[in-house]
Amino acid sequence: MCGIDGSAADAATVEVAAQLAVLAQAELALIAVAPLPEWTLEEARRMLELTADGLRDRVAVEWHLDSGNPLRRLAEFAARKRALLLVVGTRAPATGRPPSLVASGLTRGAPCPVVVVPEAAPVPALADAWLDE
Repeated sequence: MCGIDGSAADAATVEVAAQLAVLAQAELALIAVAPLPEWTLEEARRMLELTADGLRDRVAVEWHLDSGNPLRRLAEFAARKRALLLVVGTRAPATGRPPSLVASGLTRGAPCPVVVVPEAAPVPALADAWLDE
């Protein structure tokens, strides 16, 4: 499962989530929780659709748009979907400041392991050798 919020961290977050889903041979669920500071609801819906469409050649993917408290809604959705992992991004650099309040809260309260992807973190391409085994 991958939470996106319209920030610059989304590209790396989605790529990490997609790679993990490929390796686990699992479906990827993308979710955005409104209100979103970067998007209107229609922009969020369109971005979810475009992101899902761009991943379909690599992994089975679905998307969901929800509303409410992002921390609570992401944790509830992860529990409902029985997520193996929850991948979220943070605008915080790879070192230094702590991750966002949502990312920090999810690491303490999510029903599954949480992967926090810093916005500036380099994401290596998934090696084909992993897929051939």
